[in-house]
Amino acid sequence: MEVRRFRLDLPSPEVESLAGLLDVRERARLETLRSADHRRRFTVAHARARQVLGERLGLPPVRVRFRFGPHGKPGLDGDAETRRLHFSLTHSGELAVVALSLGREVGVDVERLDPSRDPVRFAARWFPPDESAWVAGVAAPDRLRGCLRLWTRKEACVKATGGRLVQGLALPVGTAPRPRTVDGPPGFPGPWTVMDLPAGPAHVGAVALEGARPFRLLERSTG
Repeated sequence: MEVRRFRLDLPSPEVESLAGLLDVRERARLETLRSADHRRRFTVAHARARQVLGERLGLPPVRVRFRFGPHGKPGLDGDAETRRLHFSLTHSGELAVVALSLGREVGVDVERLDPSRDPVRFAARWFPPDESAWVAGVAAPDRLRGCLRLWTRKEACVKATGGRLVQGLALPVGTAPRPRTVDGPPGFPGPWTVMDLPAGPAHVGAVALEGARPFRLLERSTG
């Protein structure tokens, strides 16, 4: 599996050039974003994803076509070979990540470490009691990172399934910093192999791949 990381804080001329790669659906979504920073980040993230996918498919970025699942999960549209390439896009702050996998569904999530967020209250609201208790017991300097480690693992699994986040909040993603096979509750697809994603000092990330088979992570940074 391949993971591409790229920065979103690009100069305006480059952002304007990348905007020309977006399709009608993406431009419509862009128009709903009120913040200039949000529009810039959306433009760069989605255009860069098109460039990465086009490179793998041997297509110009503007010719990459998507289909969407019941809850909005994007997939590649085209022939059977094209559809074997699965991808997931995430961005937070000024970092974006695209994960690529051949023949296995994939989900990726990154979250910026926001010091204004209270990890204990966050975990108590969203996590099962054992996980929220674990977050509360983590040493204060590492507590937010530990909380977001659980969150990104859950989010990555949900994005891989194409489901809703509420379905994944109870997933037993584990607290240890090592790859883990996750089996969902009855009715939730699985299993999934989850791995923490190196995301730098300002972010936490995770990636989930369909099935219990181990995988190697190939990381590349772009811009």
